[in-house]
Amino acid sequence: MGREEWSSTLGFILASIGSAVGIGNIWRFPYIVGANGGGAFLIPYLISVLLFGLPLMVLEFAIGRSTGKSVVSAFQSLGQRFSVAGLAIVVIVSLILSYYLVITSWVLAYALFFALNRPVDFGAFTGSYLPLIFFLLSGLAVFLTVRSGVREGIEKVARYLIPALVVILLFLVAFSLTEPGALEGARFYLLPDYSRLADPGVWTAAFGQAFFSLSVGMGVMLTYGSYLKRGDLFRSASIIVVADMLIAILAGLMIFPLVFTAGVDPAAGVNLAFVTLPSVFVEMQFGMVLGALFFLMLFAAALTSAVSMLEVPVATLMDSYGYPRKRATLLIFAAVMLLGFPSALSYTALKLEIFGTPFLDLSDYVFGTIGLIVAGLILSIVGGWYMDRTRIYAEIGGCRWQQRVYTVLIRYCVPIILLITLLGSFFQVTG
Repeated sequence: MGREEWSSTLGFILASIGSAVGIGNIWRFPYIVGANGGGAFLIPYLISVLLFGLPLMVLEFAIGRSTGKSVVSAFQSLGQRFSVAGLAIVVIVSLILSYYLVITSWVLAYALFFALNRPVDFGAFTGSYLPLIFFLLSGLAVFLTVRSGVREGIEKVARYLIPALVVILLFLVAFSLTEPGALEGARFYLLPDYSRLADPGVWTAAFGQAFFSLSVGMGVMLTYGSYLKRGDLFRSASIIVVADMLIAILAGLMIFPLVFTAGVDPAAGVNLAFVTLPSVFVEMQFGMVLGALFFLMLFAAALTSAVSMLEVPVATLMDSYGYPRKRATLLIFAAVMLLGFPSALSYTALKLEIFGTPFLDLSDYVFGTIGLIVAGLILSIVGGWYMDRTRIYAEIGGCRWQQRVYTVLIRYCVPIILLITLLGSFFQVTG
Protein backbone atom coordinates (compact mmCIF):
# COMPACT_ATOMS: atom_id res chain seq x y z
CA MET A 1 0.00 0.00 0.00
CA GLY A 2 1.40 3.42 -1.03
CA ARG A 3 2.00 6.34 1.30
CA GLU A 4 -1.10 8.40 2.10
CA GLU A 5 -1.62 11.76 0.39
CA TRP A 6 -3.84 14.81 0.78
CA SER A 7 -6.78 14.78 -1.60
CA SER A 8 -5.95 18.33 -2.72
CA THR A 9 -3.78 21.35 -1.97
CA LEU A 10 -6.81 22.95 -0.32
CA GLY A 11 -7.13 20.00 2.05
CA PHE A 12 -3.44 20.31 2.90
CA ILE A 13 -3.74 24.05 3.54
CA LEU A 14 -6.83 23.65 5.75
CA ALA A 15 -5.18 20.88 7.77
CA SER A 16 -2.03 22.99 8.16
CA ILE A 17 -4.09 26.01 9.22
CA GLY A 18 -5.79 23.72 11.73
CA SER A 19 -2.39 22.78 13.10
CA ALA A 20 -1.14 26.37 13.24
CA VAL A 21 -4.36 27.85 14.64
CA GLY A 22 -4.71 26.50 18.14
CA ILE A 23 -4.99 27.61 21.72
CA GLY A 24 -1.91 29.74 21.03
CA ASN A 25 -3.90 32.04 18.77
CA ILE A 26 -7.22 32.43 20.52
CA TRP A 27 -6.23 32.05 24.16
CA ARG A 28 -2.49 32.72 24.51
CA PHE A 29 -2.11 35.49 21.93
CA PRO A 30 -4.55 38.00 23.50
CA TYR A 31 -3.12 37.64 27.01
CA ILE A 32 0.46 37.91 25.67
CA VAL A 33 -0.61 41.11 23.90
CA GLY A 34 -2.24 42.38 27.09
CA ALA A 35 0.85 41.61 29.16
CA ASN A 36 3.19 43.33 26.68
CA GLY A 37 1.55 46.70 26.27
CA GLY A 38 -1.20 46.05 23.76
CA GLY A 39 -0.68 47.17 20.19
CA ALA A 40 3.09 47.63 20.53
CA PHE A 41 3.40 43.86 20.62
CA LEU A 42 1.89 43.46 17.15
CA ILE A 43 4.90 45.04 15.42
CA PRO A 44 7.59 42.59 16.63
CA TYR A 45 5.08 39.77 16.32
CA LEU A 46 4.43 40.44 12.63
CA ILE A 47 8.16 40.78 11.98
CA SER A 48 8.96 37.51 13.74
CA VAL A 49 6.21 35.61 11.93
CA LEU A 50 7.13 36.82 8.45
CA LEU A 51 10.93 36.78 8.72
CA PHE A 52 11.44 33.74 10.92
CA GLY A 53 8.27 31.67 11.30
CA LEU A 54 7.48 31.57 7.57
CA PRO A 55 10.98 30.46 6.42
CA LEU A 56 11.04 27.66 9.00
CA MET A 57 7.60 26.47 7.89
CA VAL A 58 8.74 26.42 4.26
CA LEU A 59 11.84 24.45 5.27
CA GLU A 60 9.71 21.82 7.01
CA PHE A 61 7.43 21.51 3.99
CA ALA A 62 10.45 21.24 1.67
CA ILE A 63 12.11 18.49 3.72
CA GLY A 64 8.87 16.56 4.05
CA ARG A 65 7.87 16.71 0.39
CA SER A 66 11.35 16.10 -1.03
CA THR A 67 11.94 13.02 1.14
CA GLY A 68 8.33 11.78 1.28
CA LYS A 69 9.01 10.73 4.88
CA SER A 70 8.22 11.76 8.45
CA VAL A 71 10.74 13.33 10.84
CA VAL A 72 13.03 10.47 11.85
CA SER A 73 13.13 8.84 8.41
CA ALA A 74 13.62 12.21 6.71
CA PHE A 75 16.53 13.08 9.00
CA GLN A 76 17.97 9.63 8.54
CA SER A 77 17.98 10.16 4.78
CA LEU A 78 20.28 13.15 5.37
CA GLY A 79 22.66 10.96 7.37
CA GLN A 80 22.40 8.15 9.89
CA ARG A 81 23.77 10.39 12.65
CA PHE A 82 20.73 12.67 12.38
CA SER A 83 18.20 9.97 13.31
CA VAL A 84 18.69 10.77 17.02
CA ALA A 85 18.01 14.45 16.32
CA GLY A 86 14.78 13.49 14.54
CA LEU A 87 13.78 11.22 17.40
CA ALA A 88 14.39 14.07 19.86
CA ILE A 89 11.87 16.23 17.97
CA VAL A 90 9.31 13.41 18.03
CA VAL A 91 9.75 12.96 21.79
CA ILE A 92 9.40 16.70 22.41
CA VAL A 93 6.20 17.04 20.39
CA SER A 94 4.74 13.97 22.16
CA LEU A 95 5.49 15.52 25.55
CA ILE A 96 3.95 18.83 24.48
CA LEU A 97 0.83 16.98 23.34
CA SER A 98 0.59 15.16 26.67
CA TYR A 99 -0.19 18.37 28.57
CA TYR A 100 -1.82 20.20 25.64
CA LEU A 101 -4.59 17.60 25.79
CA VAL A 102 -5.25 18.61 29.39
CA ILE A 103 -5.94 22.21 28.38
CA THR A 104 -7.98 20.94 25.43
CA SER A 105 -10.09 18.94 27.88
CA TRP A 106 -10.82 22.05 29.95
CA VAL A 107 -12.03 23.81 26.80
CA LEU A 108 -14.32 20.89 25.97
CA ALA A 109 -15.70 20.89 29.51
CA TYR A 110 -16.45 24.62 29.46
CA ALA A 111 -18.13 24.35 26.05
CA LEU A 112 -20.44 21.71 27.52
CA PHE A 113 -21.05 23.66 30.74
CA PHE A 114 -22.14 26.78 28.88
CA ALA A 115 -24.19 24.79 26.37
CA LEU A 116 -26.08 23.23 29.29
CA ASN A 117 -26.49 26.65 30.92
CA ARG A 118 -24.47 25.46 33.93
CA PRO A 119 -21.15 27.38 33.98
CA VAL A 120 -18.76 26.15 36.65
CA ASP A 121 -16.14 28.10 38.57
CA PHE A 122 -12.64 27.06 37.46
CA GLY A 123 -11.54 26.46 41.05
CA ALA A 124 -14.53 24.20 41.68
CA PHE A 125 -13.97 22.36 38.40
CA THR A 126 -10.29 21.69 39.03
CA GLY A 127 -11.02 20.92 42.68
CA SER A 128 -12.81 17.74 41.61
CA TYR A 129 -11.82 14.73 39.53
CA LEU A 130 -14.14 15.73 36.68
CA PRO A 131 -11.20 17.05 34.56
CA LEU A 132 -9.94 13.47 34.20
CA ILE A 133 -13.13 12.44 32.39
CA PHE A 134 -12.78 15.28 29.90
CA PHE A 135 -9.07 14.51 29.51
CA LEU A 136 -10.05 11.03 28.35
CA LEU A 137 -12.80 12.35 26.04
CA SER A 138 -10.48 14.85 24.40
CA GLY A 139 -7.82 12.20 23.92
CA LEU A 140 -10.35 9.85 22.33
CA ALA A 141 -11.46 12.56 19.87
CA VAL A 142 -7.86 13.08 18.76
CA PHE A 143 -7.21 9.32 18.64
CA LEU A 144 -10.24 8.58 16.45
CA THR A 145 -9.35 11.38 14.03
CA VAL A 146 -5.73 10.28 13.50
CA ARG A 147 -6.71 6.60 13.39
CA SER A 148 -8.99 7.35 10.42
CA GLY A 149 -6.05 8.47 8.30
CA VAL A 150 -4.87 11.52 6.41
CA ARG A 151 -7.82 12.04 4.06
CA GLU A 152 -10.67 10.46 6.03
CA GLY A 153 -9.55 11.72 9.42
CA ILE A 154 -7.19 14.72 9.57
CA GLU A 155 -8.26 16.40 6.34
CA LYS A 156 -11.98 15.75 6.74
CA VAL A 157 -12.04 17.14 10.29
CA ALA A 158 -10.12 20.25 9.19
CA ARG A 159 -12.48 20.84 6.25
CA TYR A 160 -15.41 21.10 8.67
CA LEU A 161 -13.85 22.64 11.76
CA ILE A 162 -11.71 25.43 10.26
CA PRO A 163 -14.55 27.13 8.32
CA ALA A 164 -16.81 26.71 11.39
CA LEU A 165 -14.12 28.25 13.60
CA VAL A 166 -13.81 31.28 11.30
CA VAL A 167 -17.57 31.82 11.13
CA ILE A 168 -17.94 31.65 14.92
CA LEU A 169 -14.97 33.96 15.41
CA LEU A 170 -16.34 36.58 13.00
CA PHE A 171 -19.72 36.45 14.73
CA LEU A 172 -18.12 36.93 18.16
CA VAL A 173 -15.97 39.79 16.88
CA ALA A 174 -19.03 41.53 15.44
CA PHE A 175 -20.88 41.10 18.73
CA SER A 176 -17.92 42.29 20.84
CA LEU A 177 -17.53 45.45 18.77
CA THR A 178 -21.09 46.47 19.73
CA GLU A 179 -20.24 46.40 23.43
CA PRO A 180 -19.75 49.67 25.39
CA GLY A 181 -16.04 49.03 25.94
CA ALA A 182 -15.33 48.22 22.31
CA LEU A 183 -13.62 51.52 21.43
CA GLU A 184 -11.43 51.53 24.51
CA GLY A 185 -10.51 47.88 24.05
CA ALA A 186 -9.71 48.31 20.35
CA ARG A 187 -7.62 51.39 21.13
CA PHE A 188 -5.58 49.50 23.73
CA TYR A 189 -5.19 46.58 21.35
CA LEU A 190 -4.36 48.33 18.09
CA LEU A 191 -2.67 51.62 19.00
CA PRO A 192 0.99 50.85 19.71
CA ASP A 193 2.97 52.32 22.58
CA TYR A 194 6.22 52.68 20.68
CA SER A 195 8.21 53.10 23.87
CA ARG A 196 7.61 49.40 24.61
CA LEU A 197 9.58 48.48 21.49
CA ALA A 198 12.75 49.32 23.42
CA ASP A 199 11.94 46.52 25.87
CA PRO A 200 13.83 43.32 24.87
CA GLY A 201 11.23 41.29 26.76
CA VAL A 202 8.53 42.37 24.30
CA TRP A 203 10.61 41.12 21.36
CA THR A 204 11.45 37.87 23.10
CA ALA A 205 7.77 37.29 23.85
CA ALA A 206 6.92 38.05 20.20
CA PHE A 207 9.41 35.56 18.80
CA GLY A 208 8.29 32.92 21.28
CA GLN A 209 4.64 33.48 20.39
CA ALA A 210 5.38 33.26 16.67
CA PHE A 211 6.96 29.82 16.96
CA PHE A 212 4.38 28.66 19.50
CA SER A 213 1.37 29.62 17.39
CA LEU A 214 2.61 28.52 13.95
CA SER A 215 3.38 24.91 14.97
CA VAL A 216 6.81 25.23 13.37
CA GLY A 217 9.89 23.46 14.67
CA MET A 218 7.95 20.44 15.91
CA GLY A 219 8.07 18.32 12.76
CA VAL A 220 4.32 18.76 12.27
CA MET A 221 4.67 20.73 9.05
CA LEU A 222 7.42 18.36 7.88
CA THR A 223 5.08 15.41 8.37
CA TYR A 224 2.18 17.19 6.66
CA GLY A 225 4.50 18.18 3.81
CA SER A 226 5.43 14.53 3.30
CA TYR A 227 1.82 13.82 2.29
CA LEU A 228 1.87 16.56 -0.37
CA LYS A 229 2.87 15.71 -3.95
CA ARG A 230 2.21 18.97 -5.77
CA GLY A 231 1.63 22.69 -5.25
CA ASP A 232 3.62 25.85 -4.57
CA LEU A 233 5.10 25.47 -1.07
CA PHE A 234 5.86 29.15 -0.52
CA ARG A 235 2.37 30.17 -1.61
CA SER A 236 0.76 27.54 0.59
CA ALA A 237 2.92 28.50 3.59
CA SER A 238 2.12 32.19 3.04
CA ILE A 239 -1.62 31.47 3.05
CA ILE A 240 -1.26 29.43 6.25
CA VAL A 241 0.80 32.13 7.99
CA VAL A 242 -1.55 34.94 6.97
CA ALA A 243 -4.57 32.92 8.12
CA ASP A 244 -2.83 32.21 11.42
CA MET A 245 -2.05 35.90 11.98
CA LEU A 246 -5.53 37.08 11.00
CA ILE A 247 -7.24 34.64 13.35
CA ALA A 248 -4.92 35.67 16.20
CA ILE A 249 -5.57 39.37 15.55
CA LEU A 250 -9.34 38.79 15.27
CA ALA A 251 -9.26 36.90 18.57
CA GLY A 252 -7.88 40.03 20.21
CA LEU A 253 -10.62 42.14 18.62
CA MET A 254 -13.13 39.74 20.14
CA ILE A 255 -11.63 39.54 23.62
CA PHE A 256 -10.44 43.07 24.46
CA PRO A 257 -13.79 44.83 23.94
CA LEU A 258 -15.37 42.29 26.30
CA VAL A 259 -12.58 42.71 28.85
CA PHE A 260 -12.80 46.49 28.84
CA THR A 261 -16.60 46.43 28.97
CA ALA A 262 -16.42 44.26 32.08
CA GLY A 263 -13.66 46.42 33.57
CA VAL A 264 -11.20 43.56 34.17
CA ASP A 265 -7.44 43.42 33.72
CA PRO A 266 -6.45 43.01 30.03
CA ALA A 267 -3.19 41.39 31.18
CA ALA A 268 -4.99 38.70 33.16
CA GLY A 269 -2.59 36.03 31.94
CA VAL A 270 -3.52 32.37 31.69
CA ASN A 271 -6.64 33.03 33.75
CA LEU A 272 -8.09 35.01 30.84
CA ALA A 273 -9.81 32.05 29.16
CA PHE A 274 -10.94 30.01 32.15
CA VAL A 275 -11.57 32.61 34.87
CA THR A 276 -11.92 36.12 33.43
CA LEU A 277 -13.93 35.51 30.26
CA PRO A 278 -16.37 32.98 31.80
CA SER A 279 -17.19 35.50 34.51
CA VAL A 280 -17.75 38.12 31.80
CA PHE A 281 -20.04 35.80 29.82
CA VAL A 282 -22.10 34.98 32.93
CA GLU A 283 -22.92 38.67 33.45
CA MET A 284 -23.76 39.38 29.80
CA GLN A 285 -27.02 39.17 27.91
CA PHE A 286 -26.97 35.96 25.83
CA GLY A 287 -23.85 35.07 27.82
CA MET A 288 -24.53 31.34 27.88
CA VAL A 289 -24.78 31.17 24.10
CA LEU A 290 -21.72 33.37 23.61
CA GLY A 291 -19.73 31.34 26.11
CA ALA A 292 -20.70 28.06 24.45
CA LEU A 293 -19.72 29.42 21.03
CA PHE A 294 -16.41 30.77 22.32
CA PHE A 295 -15.35 27.50 23.92
CA LEU A 296 -16.65 25.46 20.98
CA MET A 297 -14.46 27.58 18.71
CA LEU A 298 -11.50 27.18 21.05
CA PHE A 299 -12.03 23.40 21.14
CA ALA A 300 -12.05 23.24 17.32
CA ALA A 301 -8.71 25.06 17.29
CA ALA A 302 -7.25 22.90 20.04
CA LEU A 303 -8.46 19.64 18.49
CA THR A 304 -6.95 20.29 15.04
CA SER A 305 -3.63 21.25 16.66
CA ALA A 306 -3.61 18.18 18.91
CA VAL A 307 -4.39 15.96 15.91
CA SER A 308 -1.36 17.35 14.05
CA MET A 309 0.91 16.70 17.03
CA LEU A 310 -0.29 13.10 17.42
CA GLU A 311 0.33 12.49 13.72
CA VAL A 312 4.08 13.16 14.16
CA PRO A 313 4.91 10.14 16.37
CA VAL A 314 2.28 7.99 14.62
CA ALA A 315 3.86 8.69 11.21
CA THR A 316 7.25 7.89 12.74
CA LEU A 317 6.13 4.44 13.84
CA MET A 318 4.62 3.83 10.42
CA ASP A 319 7.59 5.04 8.36
CA SER A 320 10.52 3.95 10.51
CA TYR A 321 9.18 0.75 12.05
CA GLY A 322 6.53 -0.43 9.59
CA TYR A 323 3.55 -0.30 11.94
CA PRO A 324 0.07 -0.11 10.37
CA ARG A 325 -1.73 3.17 11.13
CA LYS A 326 -4.35 1.76 13.51
CA ARG A 327 -1.82 -0.05 15.67
CA ALA A 328 0.61 2.87 15.63
CA THR A 329 -2.14 5.31 16.66
CA LEU A 330 -3.26 3.08 19.53
CA LEU A 331 0.26 2.67 20.90
CA ILE A 332 1.11 6.37 20.71
CA PHE A 333 -2.28 7.38 22.10
CA ALA A 334 -1.77 5.12 25.13
CA ALA A 335 1.74 6.48 25.70
CA VAL A 336 0.66 10.12 25.41
CA MET A 337 -2.27 9.64 27.79
CA LEU A 338 0.03 8.04 30.37
CA LEU A 339 2.51 10.89 29.97
CA GLY A 340 -0.30 13.44 30.32
CA PHE A 341 -1.89 11.84 33.37
CA PRO A 342 0.33 13.68 35.90
CA SER A 343 -0.46 17.00 34.19
CA ALA A 344 -4.16 16.16 34.30
CA LEU A 345 -3.90 15.29 38.00
CA SER A 346 -2.19 18.59 38.81
CA TYR A 347 -5.48 20.42 38.25
CA THR A 348 -7.77 18.06 40.14
CA ALA A 349 -8.55 17.54 43.81
CA LEU A 350 -5.19 15.74 44.12
CA LYS A 351 -3.30 18.88 43.00
CA LEU A 352 -0.16 17.05 41.92
CA GLU A 353 2.78 19.45 42.31
CA ILE A 354 6.57 19.43 42.15
CA PHE A 355 8.33 21.92 44.42
CA GLY A 356 5.06 23.78 44.85
CA THR A 357 4.45 24.10 41.08
CA PRO A 358 1.58 22.24 39.34
CA PHE A 359 2.97 19.47 37.15
CA LEU A 360 1.18 20.91 34.11
CA ASP A 361 2.80 24.34 34.58
CA LEU A 362 6.20 22.70 34.85
CA SER A 363 5.52 20.65 31.70
CA ASP A 364 4.44 23.78 29.86
CA TYR A 365 7.74 25.50 30.67
CA VAL A 366 10.08 22.54 30.18
CA PHE A 367 8.45 21.08 27.04
CA GLY A 368 6.19 23.79 25.61
CA THR A 369 8.73 26.60 25.98
CA ILE A 370 12.25 25.23 26.29
CA GLY A 371 11.59 21.98 24.42
CA LEU A 372 9.80 23.71 21.54
CA ILE A 373 12.70 26.12 21.02
CA VAL A 374 15.23 23.28 21.17
CA ALA A 375 13.21 21.34 18.57
CA GLY A 376 13.16 24.41 16.33
CA LEU A 377 16.93 24.77 16.68
CA ILE A 378 17.46 21.13 15.76
CA LEU A 379 15.24 21.39 12.71
CA SER A 380 16.68 24.69 11.44
CA ILE A 381 20.29 23.55 11.89
CA VAL A 382 19.89 20.06 10.43
CA GLY A 383 17.63 21.20 7.59
CA GLY A 384 19.44 24.46 6.88
CA TRP A 385 23.00 23.18 7.02
CA TYR A 386 22.87 19.51 6.06
CA MET A 387 20.07 19.18 3.54
CA ASP A 388 21.21 19.65 -0.04
CA ARG A 389 20.42 23.24 -0.95
CA THR A 390 19.51 22.31 -4.51
CA ARG A 391 16.74 20.06 -3.14
CA ILE A 392 15.39 22.91 -1.03
CA TYR A 393 15.57 25.36 -3.93
CA ALA A 394 13.80 22.87 -6.19
CA GLU A 395 10.95 22.69 -3.68
CA ILE A 396 10.57 26.38 -2.84
CA GLY A 397 11.34 27.86 -6.28
CA GLY A 398 12.09 31.57 -6.62
CA CYS A 399 14.98 33.38 -8.30
CA ARG A 400 18.63 33.23 -7.22
CA TRP A 401 18.65 36.27 -4.90
CA GLN A 402 15.46 35.10 -3.15
CA GLN A 403 17.01 31.71 -2.55
CA ARG A 404 20.15 33.32 -1.11
CA VAL A 405 18.10 35.48 1.26
CA TYR A 406 16.18 32.41 2.32
CA THR A 407 19.40 30.50 3.00
CA VAL A 408 20.72 33.33 5.18
CA LEU A 409 17.47 33.43 7.16
CA ILE A 410 17.39 29.67 7.76
CA ARG A 411 21.09 29.14 8.43
CA TYR A 412 21.84 32.18 10.53
CA CYS A 413 18.87 34.35 11.50
CA VAL A 414 16.41 31.68 12.65
CA PRO A 415 18.93 29.80 14.88
CA ILE A 416 20.22 33.08 16.38
CA ILE A 417 16.70 34.30 17.15
CA LEU A 418 15.79 30.93 18.66
CA LEU A 419 18.90 31.05 20.86
CA ILE A 420 18.00 34.58 22.00
CA THR A 421 14.44 33.44 22.73
CA LEU A 422 15.77 30.45 24.64
CA LEU A 423 18.04 32.68 26.78
CA GLY A 424 15.14 35.09 27.31
CA SER A 425 12.99 32.22 28.57
CA PHE A 426 15.70 31.24 31.07
CA PHE A 427 16.17 34.80 32.30
CA GLN A 428 12.41 35.26 32.63
CA VAL A 429 12.26 32.41 35.11
CA THR A 430 15.52 33.06 36.97
CA GLY A 431 14.85 36.78 37.06
